[in-house]
Amino acid sequence: MVSDMVLRLGAGRGMPREVLALPYPQRKDEILTFVRKHHGSRRSPSVWTIAYALENGRGKIQAVLMYGPPPYPSVTRGFVRCPEHARRLIWQARMVAAGITAAELDAALQFANRHLAGLGYWWVLTLTEATARAFDGLLARVQQRAFTGQVYDRNGFMFCGYAAGGKVEGFVIDGVFRHIRQGRVTLSQRNVREHFPEAGQVRPVRSPDRARWVAVLGDAKQQAVRVLLMRYDRQAWEPARQPRLLARAGDVIGFAGARGGAV
Repeated sequence: MVSDMVLRLGAGRGMPREVLALPYPQRKDEILTFVRKHHGSRRSPSVWTIAYALENGRGKIQAVLMYGPPPYPSVTRGFVRCPEHARRLIWQARMVAAGITAAELDAALQFANRHLAGLGYWWVLTLTEATARAFDGLLARVQQRAFTGQVYDRNGFMFCGYAAGGKVEGFVIDGVFRHIRQGRVTLSQRNVREHFPEAGQVRPVRSPDRARWVAVLGDAKQQAVRVLLMRYDRQAWEPARQPRLLARAGDVIGFAGARGGAV
């Protein structure tokens, strides 16, 4: 480690690679461009707390791990036993990589966990997409991959079951997918036609069940205490040869994408 903000991985394919800790909004445009290009949903949060970027010797970003507050207050309330511990929870919103090895991704993830612990966080929470989905749009057929979660398992995260799906997370409006968050407006089945009065066909896109992964940060003694302060318990997890690929019956197939990716 060069400093508490940089991790040097040494030579990789002839070039040294570094993992940089980048508080928001450092290199915001580069991060957004990379995530929107390589994440299956082609979307990215517009604001975050800190990102960890793995770059090669020429300064090109090849992986991004984005962290910030959980997307909804209910996520935090459902996680911590004591409200005063809410600020100790951070959400991994994206983990995207291109052209690096699994070992390099593991190193970046472990560095992020150590650095976040140093910032005072006790837990990292993320969800992974366990169901592959596809959306036939006007211009192309977009596919959302499913993930086994093995990257989290091999890096010490706890599998804590599945977060139930079924919530509306977007709409297909005349063949175009629209996320429920449209700037300051949150679309719902009650107001979507108010904001799109000329729309012909409007169909809701509902979220699937997602796998819940938690990293308990700190040393062994701290982890032993902190695991008791969260509402979720570790559950048995076995790596699947193939993730669940069928969307639940009755769902509209969409490409809203996982809030936290994995490989």
